[in-house]
Amino acid sequence: MTLCFQYSIIWKRGTGMLTGLELTRAMYQRAIQECSNRRKDETGRMLDYYNDSQLSYMMADIQARYKFPEKINPVSLNLVKKIIHALAMVYLRDAVRSVDGTEQDKAILAEIETSAAMPVKMKQANRMAKLLGTILLRPVWRNGRMDLDVLTPDVLDVETGDTPHDLQAVQVTHYSPTGDANEVTYSLWTPESVQIVDANGRRVSEEENPYGCLPFVPCWGRPVSDFFWQRGAADLILVQDAVSRLLTQAAHTIDYQTSSVCFVKGMEGRTTDDLTLGPGSFVGLPSGGEIGFVSPQAAIEKIMAVVDYLMKQAAVTNGLPAATMNTEVTEESGVSRIVGNRELEEMRADDVALFTEYERQLFDVFRTVWNVHNPDRQMSVDAVFQINFADPKPSMTATEQISNWERLMGLGLASPVDIILERDPDLTREEAKARLLMIRDEMAEFSTVRL
Repeated sequence: MTLCFQYSIIWKRGTGMLTGLELTRAMYQRAIQECSNRRKDETGRMLDYYNDSQLSYMMADIQARYKFPEKINPVSLNLVKKIIHALAMVYLRDAVRSVDGTEQDKAILAEIETSAAMPVKMKQANRMAKLLGTILLRPVWRNGRMDLDVLTPDVLDVETGDTPHDLQAVQVTHYSPTGDANEVTYSLWTPESVQIVDANGRRVSEEENPYGCLPFVPCWGRPVSDFFWQRGAADLILVQDAVSRLLTQAAHTIDYQTSSVCFVKGMEGRTTDDLTLGPGSFVGLPSGGEIGFVSPQAAIEKIMAVVDYLMKQAAVTNGLPAATMNTEVTEESGVSRIVGNRELEEMRADDVALFTEYERQLFDVFRTVWNVHNPDRQMSVDAVFQINFADPKPSMTATEQISNWERLMGLGLASPVDIILERDPDLTREEAKARLLMIRDEMAEFSTVRL
């Protein structure tokens, strides 16, 4: 059981003491609460790093490490976002969703896919699952249409049964836009009811759950078998801290040691204020005196070598090629990195299998929520959902692409219609056929015209 609600310790009347059982329960609830708070704090930090909000953490580190922190200017780059985007490979292109059912079923699915912005939301879900380890997806009827919420662990508490997949209750925290802790509310969902609780733990309202089930779909970044809450990319946060610290140190060193420093020998008893240095100036020096400039030997290259090593090792240990963190501009796309890389291909295959199941569960919840709010236009209970994820293909030049198409047609494995569909995936097969016939007619019409 991992659900953590608002709680309070009730003193036994007349004695001001707790019984042994009551004390054990109170300590258990406190431990659960502390565990939940740590998880939410960690989630908040990960989201801050991903969303380019690292400054407050860097300033705290600078305050602790430097004697004069006001002289230090923080420098960072978003390593976390870069690697998370490279790891989230399921939705390289929009998935093709369809339903084996009636024409009305197909029309409703298309409407849901558009109103809920499924291509954008599911790509976000893939990234958040990689970053945070565990998220919840919530199909919701809002403003007369279907929508999809991607809920992160910092606003969630759950209760599970014997396995992490057995979701029995979900509590969602709703923070006040003004940041007032007294305005925080909680919505507690069970298959039977929906309760709204205020910041003091008082029940504001309770009503029957109209769906008869929990309208949430758990989504993990990797297959899960033990704990509901997974750690996510905690290792990237440590590397990000190290890289930011080194970059700040390098920038500080450059700031103080970029220019040469003037020195004067043999001028004991006189201050540098007595000297005027510059073109056309004349300075009298005692015997053995000397004026010169020295260039500091700052270890900038060594620092940057460590930064480069950390960034590339962070990529490699997460299954990505070191070239992912290459600062040189190349024409290699995300798809090209996957093709031919056995480890990445296997990782993506595993993730596609996971998200195929998540999408099927989402469809079932979408159908339930839709049918409750649209009694006169319902989706069939026997409609079967299908999804097809785009297979990654290597980038080819125009000449290589033409040669590949000719070879496939020569082997009888493709037709000109397949080529048109590959160039314009938004077309149906009938539309592609019509375009092909139009092209052939135009070619015949203009074949005798000289350009």
